[in-house]
Amino acid sequence: MHELDLAILHFFNQTLASPALDILTHVLTTVRYWFPVYVIGGIFLICRYKWRGVRMLIAALLLIAATDSLAHYIIKPSVNRPRPCATALDGQHVVSWIRLPEGERWDESFPSSHALNNFAIAAFFVTLWPRKRSTYWLFVAALLISLGRIYEGLHYPSDVAGGALMGAFLGLAIASLFIYFEKKPNNMIVAS
Repeated sequence: MHELDLAILHFFNQTLASPALDILTHVLTTVRYWFPVYVIGGIFLICRYKWRGVRMLIAALLLIAATDSLAHYIIKPSVNRPRPCATALDGQHVVSWIRLPEGERWDESFPSSHALNNFAIAAFFVTLWPRKRSTYWLFVAALLISLGRIYEGLHYPSDVAGGALMGAFLGLAIASLFIYFEKKPNNMIVAS
């Protein structure tokens, strides 16, 4: 498995390397560039769905807080997998040939929080609107962001795959709970 991880990492990090992709992955994987998209998405939810949109927005924010906390405070310290870009005791990177267009990171590698968070949100909204094809683009965005982390040498492919699977599961679970409480008679969430 580790050899496959390294082969895929090498393909994205070395074979595909180019200045244009360095810029693209920087934009794709940097949260501050996504803030306008998040704000517009939140405004859309509220304008289009009124109080249900407010509830969806709150649920999505809670989902991100939960997945991010789960990754940083529980899973990453428990697994304690060094990133491919981490510096070993001998002063070399764990993966000696790694290219770091975004610089080194020192926290743990598994799972990729970018993958976990983005796949959780994609699964959440696709579950709420299974018939709307436009929501499936959220998975494309989540995949591109996640692959960008491999390209930047910050995660192994298995970190991204693990984060994506966990995120999709949690997004589906939270969306299912959201739907359950919306449909439940005499619920605490008033449907609109």
